[in-house]
Amino acid sequence: MSSVFRTIDRVLPGSTYRDVAIVTVTIIAVALSYGAISAVSGFPWWQTLLLAMFALGGAAEFTFVGVIAAGGAPILAVLAGLLVNSRNFAFGVAVGPFFPQDWRALIAAHWINDESIAISRTVGNDRARWHAFLLMGAAIALMWPSGAMVGQWLGSVIDADLLGLDAAFPIILFCLIRGDLKSRPTRSLTVVGIFIAVLLTPILPLGLGTVTSLSVFVFVAAGWSIRAVVRKRRGGTAQGAASAGPAQADDSDVIDLGRQEGSR
Repeated sequence: MSSVFRTIDRVLPGSTYRDVAIVTVTIIAVALSYGAISAVSGFPWWQTLLLAMFALGGAAEFTFVGVIAAGGAPILAVLAGLLVNSRNFAFGVAVGPFFPQDWRALIAAHWINDESIAISRTVGNDRARWHAFLLMGAAIALMWPSGAMVGQWLGSVIDADLLGLDAAFPIILFCLIRGDLKSRPTRSLTVVGIFIAVLLTPILPLGLGTVTSLSVFVFVAAGWSIRAVVRKRRGGTAQGAASAGPAQADDSDVIDLGRQEGSR
C-alpha cells in the first residue's frame, strides 16, 4: 500500500492534494447532514451506514431517506435513488480513456461520482488522472460513511437546513471544473444543461431535474451521428466523382483519336 501512495506522490502535483483536502472537508460536512436527517427520519445506524457504503452517491442517499420520511413505499425510494445515481453513466464514459482495462476497473467503478471525476479533470495526462481518481475515490469511500455515522449519533443536534450544507457541493464542483469551461462546446453544453435543470426542478421530484439535464448529451450524440453519416456520404460522392473523372477523360480522348484517324 505504501508503494501505491509513493507512486501517487510522484505523479500528482501538490495542487491536487489541496483540492482533494477541500472536497473531503465538504464531504464530511454533507455526510454529517445526511446522518442527522437519517436519524431524525427514524433510520437505525446500521441502515444509514450500509446505505452510505453501498450507494456512495450522496444525492441518492438523501433522495432515499426523503422518500421514506415522506411516507413513500421502499420500492419507490429505491427507484428514485437509482434514477438519481443514473448520472454516473455519463461519468463512466468520462473515465473510459484513463481507466485500466483489467480487474481494477471493476473495483474502482464503485468510486465513480461527481467529486472523483471532477478531481481527475484537474490533471493533464491519463496516468495522473487515474491516480487522482483513486485518491479522491478512497477519500470519499472512507469519509462519507464515517461522517454519516457521526451525524447519526449527533442526531437532532445538527440542523442541516440551517447550515445550508446542500449548497457546498455545487460550489466546490464548479470551482474544480472551471478550467473545462474555457472550451466553447463544453461551455455551451453546460449552459444548456443548467437551463434544463432549472426549468425542470420545480416540476420533477427532488434530484430528477438535474438528471434529466443530462439528456442534452443524447441530442449532441444524435447530432454527431447524423453529421458523421452526412460526411461519409459526401466523402463517398466526392470519391466517386474523382474516380469517374479520369475515366470520362479517357473515353473522350478515345473518341477524339477516332475522329482524327477517320479524317486522315
